[in-house]
Amino acid sequence: MSDYSDPNKHIRKYLRDYLSQDRAPGYAVMIRGAWGIGKTFLIRDILAKQFPENSGYIYVSLYGVSTPDEIDAAILAAMYPVLGTKMGKITGRLLHAGMKYFRVDGALAVTDVINRTSEAVYIFDDLERSSMNPDAIFGYINQFVEHAGCRVVLVANEAEMEKAKGYRTKREKLVGQTLEAKSAVRGALATFLADVSDAEASEYLKSVQEKIVDLYEQGDVDNLRVLKQTLWDFQRFYRAIEPHHRQHARAMLHILQLLFAFSFEIKLGRLHAEDLKGRRDHWIAAAIAKDTGVNINASFDRYGGLDLSDTTLSDELLTDLLIRGVVDEALVRRDLSASSWFLEPKDEPSWRTIWHRLEREEDAVSSAISALQTEVEAFRFQEPGEILHVFGIMLMMSDAAMIPADRDSVVEAAKSYITTLREKGQLPPLTNESYMENIGHGSWGGLGITEVGTPHYREIYAHLNDQRAQARLDRLPALAERLLTELDEDVDLFCRRLVSVGGEESDLIDGPVLKEIDPERFLAAVLRQPAQVQIRVFQCLLSRHGRRGFDRALQSERSWARSLHDAMVRLAEASDPIGQDKLATFAAWVCNDVQGDAESDESVASTPE
Repeated sequence: MSDYSDPNKHIRKYLRDYLSQDRAPGYAVMIRGAWGIGKTFLIRDILAKQFPENSGYIYVSLYGVSTPDEIDAAILAAMYPVLGTKMGKITGRLLHAGMKYFRVDGALAVTDVINRTSEAVYIFDDLERSSMNPDAIFGYINQFVEHAGCRVVLVANEAEMEKAKGYRTKREKLVGQTLEAKSAVRGALATFLADVSDAEASEYLKSVQEKIVDLYEQGDVDNLRVLKQTLWDFQRFYRAIEPHHRQHARAMLHILQLLFAFSFEIKLGRLHAEDLKGRRDHWIAAAIAKDTGVNINASFDRYGGLDLSDTTLSDELLTDLLIRGVVDEALVRRDLSASSWFLEPKDEPSWRTIWHRLEREEDAVSSAISALQTEVEAFRFQEPGEILHVFGIMLMMSDAAMIPADRDSVVEAAKSYITTLREKGQLPPLTNESYMENIGHGSWGGLGITEVGTPHYREIYAHLNDQRAQARLDRLPALAERLLTELDEDVDLFCRRLVSVGGEESDLIDGPVLKEIDPERFLAAVLRQPAQVQIRVFQCLLSRHGRRGFDRALQSERSWARSLHDAMVRLAEASDPIGQDKLATFAAWVCNDVQGDAESDESVASTPE
C-alpha cells in the first residue's frame, strides 16, 4: 500500500523511528482507536515489516487479565508459546513450573522477565479489556519504560479507558506520544481476501474490491472486524448459488451490494430482525411521513443509489443468513431464480408480475391482471401463501380500480374460493409443520403479502386458517384406516404417528384420529397382535393421553377413551384369570387417563362462580 492511500502512514513512520532507536526513549507510545477499526491488524503488519524474523518483540494481550501475576503469565506465554498450547492460560501459580521446564530456578518476577528480555519491544494490546484499573496497569508497565528503558507500544480503545476518573493524569507519566489509528480498508481487505478459502468466491471478491471499499466508506462502517465477518457471510452465500447465477455479472454485483449493505447495518446494530420484515413497506411509509427516526429509513439514506427495498434477497433469506447464521440453499436458489434478474417475463407467475408492477412494463401488468382472473376462476392456486398473495393483490387492485370489484366483494370471493378448494379436497390442511410456512408473519415466496394488517386481509386469513383446520379433520377417517393397517404392519410407525413430536410421521399427534375408529374394533385389532405389540400399543396410549392430557386438540378423544375402557372391562369379565389380569392392567392405564380428566372436569364444574 502506498503512503498516499494509507490513512495510517503517520503511525507507520513514527513507529519505524521509535522502534529503531538505540537509546531508551523513556516513554511509551499509545495507538488508540475504536473497537474493530483495525488497530491490532495495523500493529502486527508494522511488526512483521520491522522484525521479519518474527522475533525481537513480545506481544501481549491484556484481554481479561485482572492481576499483575496474570500479566506476568501472559508475557511468559508470549515468550514461550509452547507452554500455551497444552497448558492453556498460564497463571501465576504455573509460572514456577514453567520456569523449571526451561531450567530456571525459583518463581519468575516481572523484573526477571525484563532483565532477560531488555532488548525486546513490548506491545500491550487490549488495555481497555483488562479488569484492572488503569492506574494499576500503567504502574505495572511503567517498570518496563522507566526502570528498564524498554520500548513499549500500547494499543487500546482509549475512549473506554477515559471514562475512569483521573485517567488523563495517570497516563501522563507513561505515554509520551498518542497516535490515532484510522480504518485502512484497502490494505486489510487484500489480506482478508487471501484468507477466503473458496477459490471461486475469492476470485470474484477480488474482482469487485473497489465496490466493496465504496460500500464500506458509504456506510461509514469504520470497523474491519465487521468487514471480515461480512466476507465470510458472502463466501457461505456464494457456495449456495448455482453456476448460472454466478455468470450473470450485473446480477451478482447487485446481490453483493445488497448483502454487504445489510450485513454492515446489522452487525453494527443499526438494523434488527424486525426491521427486515416488510422493509419495503416500512421504508415507503417512513419516507412519506418524513420519519427520520425509522431504522430502515436511515439505512436507505446511507446507501444512496442502492435500492435496499429490492427483493432479490428476501426478508426471510436476509434474516436467516445475517441474523440466524443459516444458509438455506433451497431458499437462496428460490429467491434468485424468482428475481427479475433470472426469471423470463413469460415464466413469471401473474401475481408476481402484479406485485412487481412498478418495475414491469404496463402491457405486461395488464396481461397479468387478465391471466390472474382466469387462474382464480380455474382454482389454479392451492398453496396457502400463494392464495393470500393473490387475494391481497386483488384487494389492492380493487382500490386502484384495476378490477371491477370492491374490497368486500374480494373478501367474499376469497372465502368462497377457499371453501370450495377444501370441499374439493385440494386445500392443504394445517399440520405440525405449518408454522414453517411463514405466512403468519406476512410473507411467502420471498415477498411480503399485500394488504397485510388490514381488516379485510385479516378476515381472509382467519377464514383460510379455519378451513385448513377443517381440512385436517376432513381427512381423519381415511387416516384412521391407514392407522389400523399400520398397526398390523409396523407398530413403531403406528406409535410415532400418535406420540412423536416433529417429522412427517407425527402428523396425527394433535389430531383426534382415534375417535374415528370404533373402540371395539380397535380393541379387537390390538388383541390379535403378539403380546409385545399389545403392550406397546397401550403404552403408546398412555403416553398420548397421560403425558399430554386431553388438551384442546384431543378433547373429542375423551369419550372414545372411556368407551375403550368400558369395552376392555366387559371383555376382562368374560376372560380367564390370565387374560383378565392383562386386560385389567391395560384398562387401568386407560382408566387412569380418563379418570384424571373426569375429576378435573368435575372440579371445574363444582367451582363456585
